[in-house]
Formats: sequence, structure tokens, C-alpha cells
Amino acid sequence: MMKSLFQTRRNLPHGLLICVCASIILWAISSSVEGRIWSGTKHLDRHIDARLKEQEIKPSKQSSDAEFLRRVHLDLTGKIPTVEAVVGFLEDGSKNKRKKKIDELIGSELYLDYWTRLWTNWLIGRDDSNREERMGLEGWIRESLAQNMPYNQFVTALITAEGSVEENGAGNYLLRYNLSPVDLASHTSRLFLGLPMQCAQCHDHKTEAWYQEDFYGLAAFFANTRLERIYEAEEDGGRRVVDRILKNVPRGSVRIPGTHERIPPSFLDGKQPKTQPTKQRFALSEWITAKDNPHFCHAIVNRIWAHFMGKGFVEPLDGFGEEYPPSHPKLLDWLAEDFMIHGYDLRYLTRTILNTKAYQRTSETNKSNQYDDLYYSHAYVKPLTAEQFFYSMLESTGFERLQKRRDRGQLENMKQRYLERFLFLIDNGEMEEVEAFNGTVPQALMMINGSLVNDSGNHKARGGLLHHILKTQRSKRARLDQIYLTTLSRYPRTSERTYFDRYLRSSLYRNDALAYEDLYWALLNSAEFALNH
Repeated sequence: MMKSLFQTRRNLPHGLLICVCASIILWAISSSVEGRIWSGTKHLDRHIDARLKEQEIKPSKQSSDAEFLRRVHLDLTGKIPTVEAVVGFLEDGSKNKRKKKIDELIGSELYLDYWTRLWTNWLIGRDDSNREERMGLEGWIRESLAQNMPYNQFVTALITAEGSVEENGAGNYLLRYNLSPVDLASHTSRLFLGLPMQCAQCHDHKTEAWYQEDFYGLAAFFANTRLERIYEAEEDGGRRVVDRILKNVPRGSVRIPGTHERIPPSFLDGKQPKTQPTKQRFALSEWITAKDNPHFCHAIVNRIWAHFMGKGFVEPLDGFGEEYPPSHPKLLDWLAEDFMIHGYDLRYLTRTILNTKAYQRTSETNKSNQYDDLYYSHAYVKPLTAEQFFYSMLESTGFERLQKRRDRGQLENMKQRYLERFLFLIDNGEMEEVEAFNGTVPQALMMINGSLVNDSGNHKARGGLLHHILKTQRSKRARLDQIYLTTLSRYPRTSERTYFDRYLRSSLYRNDALAYEDLYWALLNSAEFALNH
């Protein structure tokens, strides 16, 4: 191809020649990226398949298109797909449509919204007591994800944030923990290194090789950070805060409780930084993100793998150490190294995992693998997280359609208020991720907005979803299709159509519309709706 181009370049206009060369370069880059993802995907599958063969486990077959689409939507966007998305995907006859769907969703607005919420919860939990700090961090995270900031730079920016918090939203991570060296050391070690260091805060770790000196040596890196508030005078004689400035000061220290000894900053390998006191957090970030740090890449690839596959190589996610050895140590090592080699690219890591046979297997088991919860022979069934349940419920009840007269800003504000109320009512009192909603659908609807959303399943409610389906779809088959697509993101099976036919014939209702109401609410209350499978 290149040879023929050079042979004919004299006959091409200069501008056209530039365009052709640019196209070839872009094609080469794209092909290279696709090739690396394909190579990584094949390596993961070969390794997992080899372990299955060793254990004499037969893997499940590949998921159906509908099963795959619902799963990948939940994992990438935090909600079930729209009816239009399901129909379009099922009717797409191209061989590589799954890969195209993955590429389409990664980087989409829904992806950015969902992963911003995920990362915010991972970083500062669900505590919403300071809305300003939360929104500032969310804005910074979303922009970082939109730019596909390399993960090592992402972590560095969070640990070393300084200057105006209004201009640098990453500083809200430090403020969430009130600049407490102890709290920051505990959370930083758990999230960015996967190490359960918090136990060493009160005493030497009982099962791992961490001492109190190790924990407080890590905490000392945050001891020199201070916050300065900038005030502006108001007309009534008062003052208001217009900015907050994070500064690094020359002096600061931590002490082990019950002692008077000041603990200097020290890395977990026992070495102390050779840097100025005002640069301590920069030294810490360099050590954490260093290529030879055995924990940094392992912790994040394990977390991302667990998010998509339902189970990490190491469980719990902050349990790296002797007590919880990885289930696939060689594969974890390879995945961590591959992530580092490819520039700490989270989107590359995501594509590599989602394109594997292992991710795309069905959750239906066979006799050989029905008890397997370790080797990824089938998709592990996961309860929807509270937020996945909330947003999927809004999608399946046509919430946005019911609010079609409101502008986008009003709609998003309504969603946020309902989500806050929903999470408040199911809060388990902990700062960490609320794993799943364990109530019933009617309870969830009452939490979200009561009658406003409940109208979706009332066949008499004008503007409601079921009323719209029954009005626009005249045949029984079409109505069944729409109800199943709306709730379960698939078409009804033949057995389900037959069962509903019998139900209609034996129903005591004078109005068949009431039978469709029963079906709609039964599907919303089903385990199939409440699970990511």
C-alpha cells in the first residue's frame, strides 16, 4: 500500500496527498490499538480456559445478544438499555456488533455520568453533608474521564492537589477527610494500593506484616497540608468564603497514639523520602505510582475486573496480602503489567476485559460448573447496586417520558433529588458503597416519587408508559414484546407467550388491560429485573 502511494504521489495534488497520508497514519494507529486489545483479550481467555481445563470444568456457552447487551449496559452506564437500543442491537446482523457496542458505550455521556458517580463513591463514599465539595470533585472526575487521563496521573493529581480548590476540583478529595493524615493514609492505602492498613492504626496488624510505625509513617506524608480560606466582605458587614487554598507548609507531624515520638514520613518499604517537607505528598505520589511498586497496578486492575466479572482475583478488594491470596496470581500479574505497558489506560483495560469470552459467557450453568465461584466458567449473577436499580427503574417506568415537558436541566435535578432520597432511605449507615437494594419494587417506587412513577403501570393513566403501550400497540404479540423489552430488555420466550395466553383466557378480569398491568408489575418485581446476570 505504501509503495503504491509513493509511486503515484507525483500525480496527486499536495492537499490530497496530505489527506491520504493522514488517513494511513490514523488507520495504522487504530489497527495497532485494536491489535493490542485483541492480543490482550486472547491472552486472558487462554489463561482462564487453561485453568478451567485443569479443574475439569466445562465453561458455559456464550450469552445471547440480549443478555450481553443488558449486562454491558449495566456495567458501563449503570442502567438497562432503552427499547430502541435493544431492538437495534438484536436486528444488527454484523459479526463484530458486540465490539462496536462496547466502543460506542465507552466514553458516551451515560458512561461518563455513571463512572463519575462510581469514582466519587470510591473516593469519598456517599457522604453528602458537603454538597459543594462533592460537586467540585464530581466535576473534576468527569473531565478527567472524558479526557481519558492515565490512571497514574489521575491518582497523582488527587494526592498532590494544591492551590485553589475552586479551580482544581481534585483538592476536594483531601478536604473530604478534613486533611486528616490518619484518615487519608487509611483510605489512600486501601483504594490505591489495595492494602488493609487501617488495622495498623490502633495496633500492629495481626495477620499481615504491617506495624503501627508503617501506618503512621504513611500518614506523615499528609501532615504538612493546610487549608487557607479567602474571604470577601459583604454589604451587611459580614464575610463570605470565595475560595479555599490548599498549601504545603514546612512543619507538621504525626504521633502514634499514647506516645510523644514524632514519626517521620516513610514508605512501606522502610525508606524515607529525600525531599523538602513542602513536597512530601509529591514524593508519596511518585512512590505509589512508580512502575516497581508491586501494589499500584494490581489494586486497580483487580477492582475493575471485579466490577465487570462479579468477583475479584483478590477478595476483599483491599485485602492484598498473605491472608487473601489471589485466585489467579499469574493472570493478575500479567494484567497489571499489561495495564502499565499501555499507559495506565482505563479504557484500554475495560475494552480488553469486556471483549473476552469469559465476560461474555451466559450466567446459565451446566452440571460441570454449577458450583464454580472461582474460575469464571460462567457469568456471576450480581444484585443491582442501589443506583443501578434506581436508574433502571426510571428507564423501565418511562420516567423521562412522563416528564417530557421539563427541560433537561430540570429533569436532571429531579433525578438527583429522587436519588438522594432513595439512597437516604436505604442507607446502611456506612460511608461505603450501598451494594444492593433489597426491598420490593413498590417500596422502591414509593421511595422514588410515589404516585408520579406508579402511574407508569396504570393502564388508565394518560401519559403513563403502560397506557402508551396499550394505545399504540394493538396486537397481543406487540404488546407483550413492548412490555418485555421495556422491563427485561428482551423479547418474551415462546413459553412465556403461551403462559400469558392461558392467563388471559382464565382471567376473571373483564378488562384485558388489567392483565397487562399484572404482567408489567410481575416483571418489574422479578429476580431477572433485580439482578445483573
